[in-house]
Amino acid sequence: MTQSARAYRNPYTRTPGSSTPGPEVTPEEGRKELWGFFWLSVANTMIITVAGVGTWLIIH
Repeated sequence: MTQSARAYRNPYTRTPGSSTPGPEVTPEEGRKELWGFFWLSVANTMIITVAGVGTWLIIH
């Protein structure tokens, strides 16, 4: 088994309600989740910006 195929062992213990990935998450899966979160954050920021500008234009 190669190093990249091995599961990453998270040094932190999981707590109830924690979003910490389990110890069986590979580095590739972790990077994929981080990129997904990044694009979700960008989309949310754009939605809030468009809504704010639209509201400002309607008010003024």
